[in-house]
Amino acid sequence: MKTIKTLFLLVIIGLLSTLVYQNLDYFMTPSALHIDFKVSTWQWTIPALPLIAYWGICFGLGLLITGMKGLVTAFRLGREIKNQDKLVTTLKQEINDLKTKLDVFVHDPYIKREMEKPVLENTVETSSASGDEKPSNDI
Repeated sequence: MKTIKTLFLLVIIGLLSTLVYQNLDYFMTPSALHIDFKVSTWQWTIPALPLIAYWGICFGLGLLITGMKGLVTAFRLGREIKNQDKLVTTLKQEINDLKTKLDVFVHDPYIKREMEKPVLENTVETSSASGDEKPSNDI
C-alpha cells in the first residue's frame, strides 16, 4: 500500500509539473494585487510577483490551515483517549474490588450458611404449602 501511495504521489507531481512547464508564460507573468475596501485610507497594492508565487502562497496557506485543523483534531482525540483510559482504569479497579468482596462472601462459612439458610426455608415452605398433595411411595 505504501508503494502505491508513493507511486500515486509521483504521478500527481509529474502531472502538475507538466502543467506548469507547458504554461510557463502564464505562471511567470508578474502581477500586482490591489486591495480596495472603498475607504480612501484603506487601499493597498502588493508588489508585483510572478503568478506562480501567488499559487505557491495559496497552496502553502491551504496546507497550513489543514495542518492546524489536523492538530486540533489530534489533540482533542488525545484528550478523549486519556479520559477513556482513566475511566477504564477506574472501572477495572471497581471490578477488582467487587471480586475481592465476592471472594470474602463466598469463602466465609458464616456468611455462606446464612446465604443457604433462606434458600432451605423457602423450599421447605413451598413443599409444606402444597400439603394437599399425597406423598408418593417411590421405592
